[in-house]
Amino acid sequence: GRSVKKPLFDQSVSRRNVLKAAAVAPVAAKFAAPAVISAQSGPEISHMVYSSLPLDKDTLQRVPPDTTDNVIEYFQWSVDEFKKVEPDITVSLEYLPHDESWFAKIDSSLVAGIPPDVVQGPVSELAKYVPLGALSPMEQYLTDEDRADLHPAVLAEGTFGEHTYLWPWRLSFGGGIQINKTLWDANGAGELLPTGDLRRWKMDDALEAFKRTTLDSGDQYGVALVTDIHYYVTQFLFGFGARMFNDDETAVVLNSPEGVAGLEWAVALEKEHGVAVPGTAVRKATEGDQLFLERRAATYPSQGAGVKPPALDGVENFEWFWAPPPNVEGAEPAVMTNIHGHYVFDSGDADRTLAAHKWSQFLTRPEAVQLSLEQFGMPPARTSLWEEVTDEN
Repeated sequence: GRSVKKPLFDQSVSRRNVLKAAAVAPVAAKFAAPAVISAQSGPEISHMVYSSLPLDKDTLQRVPPDTTDNVIEYFQWSVDEFKKVEPDITVSLEYLPHDESWFAKIDSSLVAGIPPDVVQGPVSELAKYVPLGALSPMEQYLTDEDRADLHPAVLAEGTFGEHTYLWPWRLSFGGGIQINKTLWDANGAGELLPTGDLRRWKMDDALEAFKRTTLDSGDQYGVALVTDIHYYVTQFLFGFGARMFNDDETAVVLNSPEGVAGLEWAVALEKEHGVAVPGTAVRKATEGDQLFLERRAATYPSQGAGVKPPALDGVENFEWFWAPPPNVEGAEPAVMTNIHGHYVFDSGDADRTLAAHKWSQFLTRPEAVQLSLEQFGMPPARTSLWEEVTDEN
């Protein structure tokens, strides 16, 4: 088994339990609406988003991110559709980068007393605002049909205390290995590609493949690593048997012997074996993306849903392949996971907050979730769509 450090405080007090205890906030008592929301008037609501998901206006097919002609963003498409059924509610989208400035924007708006009405984001981010009593619960607005279509584990992740705060959109996987199969095949590494339904593979095979796909010229390396997004690299640590937290989340245990072994393995890719693009320590994911797309790295540990990046649409001689992180014998591969969706702040205006829930409910309707699956590979939170995930990657 994995090594677990002794917790620094009482085992019954976990990160999630603290948030659950704090979640019983007075704000919840303000809302007593039926499951099917009926907005009272025509308020204007704001929605902070960070995902740019461009579609062709006519076909609703995804287009490369640099396309400018006849393009509509996925969220704007939903705004337009929402206007057809709720003409008195106006939704204003605010696109912002999802970095430190994102949280500064939310926090400063809370201090000023004018928070956004709806925010795109995962459970791990909304949890910050639950103990403050700043969010409006959504469970009373779920229809029986919606509740039956959401896996209990999905709803549980967005629940703190007695209330649920996330309108679930998609499942998120912070990990996975992108492989340029064309480069692997061309450099004699094709036989090392992960196979089988689960595509499990070993650390030794990964290292050997990285060696074979690294050229002496320095024009191509076996792998590119980044350090600004921790779970791009920690998935290798998990492959050695490490985990981020102990089972009841009372201690960080990533610095276990297994975690140390995984980190040493990842560092050695550049420093010892010379198969990783130099400069890992200061490289950001935007640069890592380019190294992979430009064929300067044959493999790229990143994140995603097992769907080819839109930037590769129409690109020739680039067969894209997806795999879980490799693992050592006796360890199970793992990645960080999250539930993404939208959460509603309590504006203090009952009609406006109700309209925000109405919009969030519409935004996570089956039709919208299905489109994000079909065009962008977003793994759906709705179980009725799980059988429609047909891409073998």
